[in-house]
Amino acid sequence: MSQKKEKYQRLYQKLNEYQSLGLDAINALEKILEIKTIEKKEYLTELYEEKRKIGFVLEGIIRVYHLTSDGLEFNKNFFIKDELFMTTLSNTKDTSVFIQSVKECTVIIFDYDEYIKLSHTHQVLEQTLNKIFLRYLDKKQEREIDLLALDAKSRYIKFIKNNPYLSEKLEQFHVASYLGVTPTQLSRIKKVVKNQHL
Repeated sequence: MSQKKEKYQRLYQKLNEYQSLGLDAINALEKILEIKTIEKKEYLTELYEEKRKIGFVLEGIIRVYHLTSDGLEFNKNFFIKDELFMTTLSNTKDTSVFIQSVKECTVIIFDYDEYIKLSHTHQVLEQTLNKIFLRYLDKKQEREIDLLALDAKSRYIKFIKNNPYLSEKLEQFHVASYLGVTPTQLSRIKKVVKNQHL
């Protein structure tokens, strides 16, 4: 099996977690797939400004962040190895939301509209995408509830428990931004948590 085919297999395995695709759908999907290297700190929102894309992370970390009118960044989400993402969720361009690689990434990328066309003849692709959206919305809702219901220390503990790779690889200011605290506050929280586990 070629290297490219092996990478595609990782994507198919991920999609099969949502819905069993079948060989016909996989063969159709493979025609629109492309493997792309995204440089460190490159913006996917600029790279794919004209068309919505669906991506699958083979290596690296991608972040989604909101930029306020004051120039402050708030990390909304991170995508790591073997996770799916979209370059935008809507047809209208939101100039306050950016998607950027935290470090050099290798991704499988394909056009959203082409995928939708394929789903007209391969209904399983439509079912798969619907399930992906539902899981994304569930995670989004859980995060929103956490921001409202949990204190900063509890949010941090949950983050490191659920995201050991990210908590190890991300710079502190990225983690702080995601948790809704300042880097200084995060340093204090980490000391408290560390002392409690000594």
